[in-house]
Amino acid sequence: MTPDRLTVLYRTYGPIIFARCVRLLGDDAAAEDATQETFLKIQRHLDRAPDAREALAWIYRIATNTCLSELRRRHLRPELRERLPEPADARAENALVDRDLALRIILHLPQKLQIVAWLHWVDGLEHTEVAAVLGISRRTVINRLQAFRERARKFGARVA
Repeated sequence: MTPDRLTVLYRTYGPIIFARCVRLLGDDAAAEDATQETFLKIQRHLDRAPDAREALAWIYRIATNTCLSELRRRHLRPELRERLPEPADARAENALVDRDLALRIILHLPQKLQIVAWLHWVDGLEHTEVAAVLGISRRTVINRLQAFRERARKFGARVA
């Protein structure tokens, strides 16, 4: 018996997508949920799945959008803590503040800017790599990053 298309996609890309979700969400359990949600979305739209060459970019885009939606929901929910976190050194604290600011900026943008900004500034992808993942032109990536910079300035953030 040959596995169906969804099974093949999951076996091929599941670990990559899980790693992507862990990176975005910072939590294994949330990443498992996001990976599952990603493949449920793929199942609903399996008839539109691209060929093997473009499948990873398509799935990667779905996973990124799923994780960004979870981050938005998380931002709206109060966080319960059993105890306060330990104080961090100044560098670690600044890094957390910068990441928090970036997250707040990203979550207040239109989705087409969110995903480009995340792939470039958080994941560290080059313009051509972002373009390949999203299936858009390099020029479009540059324009969206410029729009992100302009909106970030409204938050008082400096973006290189």
